[in-house]
Amino acid sequence: MPRRTAPLPSSPPPRLDISSLDQVDQGVLGSLSICDDPPTVPPASVADPSSDPRPPSSFLRVTELTHTSPLNSSLSDAVELKGKKPVRPDCYRHFIPRFKTSTLDQAAVAPQAGEEGIKLKAVIGYNGNGRSNMVWSPDRGLFAYSCGCVVVVEYLHTGSQRHLQGHSEEISCLAVTHDAQMVASAAGGSNASRSLICIWDVQNGTCRSTISYHRGAVQSLAFSMDDRFFLSVGDFSEPEVALWSSKTFQLLSSVSMSGPLHDAAFSPSAAGQLACVGHQGVFFCLIHTQGSDVDLKVQRVKAPSEVGEVELTALCYHTDSFLFTATNRGHVCVWDVNTQRCFMTWEADEGEIGVLLCRGTHLLTGSNTRWLRLWEVEAVRGMKPQEKVCSGEDSGTSVVLEQEIMLDGTTVSAAFDTSMDMGIVGTTAGTLWYINWSDCSSIRLVSGHKTQVNDVVFSSDERHFATCSEDGSVRVWSAPGNELVVQFQVLNQACGCVCWSPSSSTESACVAGGYSDGTLRIFRLSSSEMEMKLHPHQVAVTAIQYSADGHVILSAGKNGLVAVSSPMNGATIRIIRDHKGALITTIQCVNEQCKNLKLEGKEMWLAASADRRVSVWAADWLNDKCDLLDWLTFPAPAYIGDDNPPPSLAAFCPADPGLVVYTGYGVEKELSFYSLAKKQIIKTIALPDWATCLSISCHSQLIAVGSKGRVLKLIKSSSGRFQDFLQHSDSLQTCRFSPSGKLLFTVAYNEILLWEVQDL
Repeated sequence: MPRRTAPLPSSPPPRLDISSLDQVDQGVLGSLSICDDPPTVPPASVADPSSDPRPPSSFLRVTELTHTSPLNSSLSDAVELKGKKPVRPDCYRHFIPRFKTSTLDQAAVAPQAGEEGIKLKAVIGYNGNGRSNMVWSPDRGLFAYSCGCVVVVEYLHTGSQRHLQGHSEEISCLAVTHDAQMVASAAGGSNASRSLICIWDVQNGTCRSTISYHRGAVQSLAFSMDDRFFLSVGDFSEPEVALWSSKTFQLLSSVSMSGPLHDAAFSPSAAGQLACVGHQGVFFCLIHTQGSDVDLKVQRVKAPSEVGEVELTALCYHTDSFLFTATNRGHVCVWDVNTQRCFMTWEADEGEIGVLLCRGTHLLTGSNTRWLRLWEVEAVRGMKPQEKVCSGEDSGTSVVLEQEIMLDGTTVSAAFDTSMDMGIVGTTAGTLWYINWSDCSSIRLVSGHKTQVNDVVFSSDERHFATCSEDGSVRVWSAPGNELVVQFQVLNQACGCVCWSPSSSTESACVAGGYSDGTLRIFRLSSSEMEMKLHPHQVAVTAIQYSADGHVILSAGKNGLVAVSSPMNGATIRIIRDHKGALITTIQCVNEQCKNLKLEGKEMWLAASADRRVSVWAADWLNDKCDLLDWLTFPAPAYIGDDNPPPSLAAFCPADPGLVVYTGYGVEKELSFYSLAKKQIIKTIALPDWATCLSISCHSQLIAVGSKGRVLKLIKSSSGRFQDFLQHSDSLQTCRFSPSGKLLFTVAYNEILLWEVQDL
């Protein structure tokens, strides 16, 4: 679906020092440093993580009620956790953030609003690793979901979209007020800092308030039906429930629970009633207010013995009198809220149910078996709670499975209209589905990669772009709508690189991918089929590129061998062994006559390898000519880091292909501009961090550089002026300008952001 975005990055651009090296006067590279402008704290650090907003005398009153039912034999257990080491629950409903080794560079300088050299245009994908991280208000037309640390808000009625940017970590969950005026988003902290909850004003896209309270990740968020209260629940490391005022977002009270909580919800109409479920059962809660004082009565009831040792994983209310809860073994339990008794259970799934949603007489269940099921539960209303837990059949009352759909992954979020006829469902596959039960149909609204994205590139006419991933998929998307056109899937292989054929004709346009088994696969866009499979390598392919005229495909393996293959018959024309033994990170071809360099040839190409070497070639493929033009070696001290050294990256300067821009591990962190005509480095630009990815625009002398510190740096090569952008939640591994230079892709793990390029 089309997405018209209203961006908001954030300071007058500082400058990177540039050194111009003269051939006569400069024998060695000079020492370079960053400019004088002081670093600023990124927007996500508004709340002080070291501050503790908990009032010393405000906490919830826990009331343990004596109950004669054998179901409540352990009600006298303490609610507070004392001296126990937290254990991560074996439950998919409990949020587990993706493992990251990177942290945000706190010295990054964010540009001031209105002065950004690039503006966020679109977010490609949905974060299937979140939990309840999609909300939809059908009446208001509000649709919001998270991707990495960005909240994407879209009004389906108008197609307009906003990007809410304030987090620096992966967003775990969302919540929306019932009037759809505010959206809450939660993201875990880094370096032992507290989680950050942002409250957004949907109308103007601004952050109304921030909360930094929970020490671990935030497991669940909820607004009361009258939007008076706001609830946040901490994860297993600190299972604490915090109750806030939705007007001031001041903490009213909090209580620590004795085990992990997985889900929480307010009663749909009874003021002051809510419930939580988790490792130790269901917690029935009642809010009491007296003046400015707020306390909460909490009663814990264990799961019914008939379902065995289970985790209660999800819940939803069915009117004020009944509560549905789900288990990690596929049961649904029905509770009477007034007596806090479970009077009915049934097996709704073969796996763990992580999503429950009730509207009218229908109940929705979503699980890790990929089944989405719709149940008719009208009969529950007429039941009288029994003294003994029973199944639907034993009670003479049956729930009816009306419809079911198998999706592409585990269900992690769902929102439906009041009649449960249509809704939106999110899965761990990174897909948001539009579900219509009337015709049992499902349509992809938003698609994304579940695993790491290794490459993204525009077609020459910029009408399409292609992405490839560790899951072996190559996906082709339309532009500017950013809708998935076709997906080519190879099982049990990773696709490490992708490129487009030079032709802009829709009939002849092809996409080529390089895979971990050493193969190349060519896919034709018009037929949506694989046209050819080549096997020029015995190791994983790390770089691939069509020649400028499209007559051959150049590909490189992790062993440093470059293969020149024919896309017509699949034959390997030649093997180039100059980089043997060092992984090749980059291959680039440009349409250059080489006349200025006094060499015969129709185009030039280069290869950069992990041993800090760059080879530059002049080629005429129709006449079987490929001559080494230059061989660049960049010295470096011994690398002593625990991880891999930064990659060696090189590219021709679009304005002057006689210039090669290089960056990699070396004596200094810098960009080096090497003149093929003068055979020397003529300019360097100092960098504050090692680069992890590099791209050069064909216009405006702009260079995009990504770093492990999650920072995208946009640099003006002529002046060294730069801006930092902090919208990713992990290290950047790919950045790529479009052929026109008007658009820019950036990728961090599976987060794909598309930027509209202005200028610096």
